[in-house]
Amino acid sequence: MDHDTREMLLDTAGRFFAERCGKDIVNGVEKGVWPADFWAEIEAMGLPLTAVPEDKGGVGGTLADLMAVLRLAGENAVPVPLAETALANLLVSAAGGTPAPGPATIVLGNLVFDNGRLTGKVDRVPFASVADRFAAVANSGGKPVVAVVDKAGAKVTAAPSHAGEPYGTVTFDKATCAFSAASALSAERALELAALARAMQMAGAADKVLATTVEYSKQRVQFGRSISTFQAIQHMLAELASCVAATIASAEAASRDADEGGLADGGSFSIAAAKTQASDFAQRIAAISHQSMGAMGFTHEHILHHYTRRLWVWRRDFGSESFWGEKIGAAVAKAGPQALWPSLTSSKYAA
Repeated sequence: MDHDTREMLLDTAGRFFAERCGKDIVNGVEKGVWPADFWAEIEAMGLPLTAVPEDKGGVGGTLADLMAVLRLAGENAVPVPLAETALANLLVSAAGGTPAPGPATIVLGNLVFDNGRLTGKVDRVPFASVADRFAAVANSGGKPVVAVVDKAGAKVTAAPSHAGEPYGTVTFDKATCAFSAASALSAERALELAALARAMQMAGAADKVLATTVEYSKQRVQFGRSISTFQAIQHMLAELASCVAATIASAEAASRDADEGGLADGGSFSIAAAKTQASDFAQRIAAISHQSMGAMGFTHEHILHHYTRRLWVWRRDFGSESFWGEKIGAAVAKAGPQALWPSLTSSKYAA
């Protein structure tokens, strides 16, 4: 996708999310109402097919194009499985298949593929209750296989997330697969891409939290002046801005490295660092924003909780800061002391 096409895609997606994804849709999903019309518009725009090649019915964009769209989705608290469906479609197309329409999700965990059937159980699967199909990277005799199971072949135990989205536990008991093929990506790589998607969504949500908090601080008047002029509030906003900036910078760097390094293994270290950074700062970003806004920020009527609660949930999705931090530590220890400084200061992807 060339620069002009990418800019047009992002501009269109950004305006669409801002205009269509209002409080009614976000709150409706929390109450169990599936926004069918909203999802149909998303599919009509081709957003779940952003990174799918044109010969597979996709838009033909890059991984970085998809991640930029997901940042916009996070910035607007989009409460449908856009990230999950896009990743499922990417896995299927990379394995030589053609993605099917409809909402999907990815199931990443201890799954076994044998004789065309999928077996295993995974907790906290995003949008499990509303997905038409489940895409997994399973183990088949030591080799990764992409397996897609329709919703009729999966048992879903609903367990909504703290943000009210329809998460759940998914169980496959020798489920027949609608599609299966040797995977171009390992299960570990599929998890990395899912973590990258969450890091980008968190970057978008964090940016919105910052903008919302700053605007409120300018408008809220106490003792005859805007609270944004109080030194204590300024210190809090400065810390909030630094946390958000680090979250965005690390996510964008990981997206760039993953895209330039290749779908199979590009940017693994950057992804681990980005998810560690985003998850680590999620709690602090939410805490400062709520403290700055006081009682107003805790009301259900205000939009702040649409973002802070998602940050709390996304913090754990596809690996917490502890999970990815441990991976970074293990990799650095294995490489040895002489490799530490070069790994922190040099990158073949650096601009």
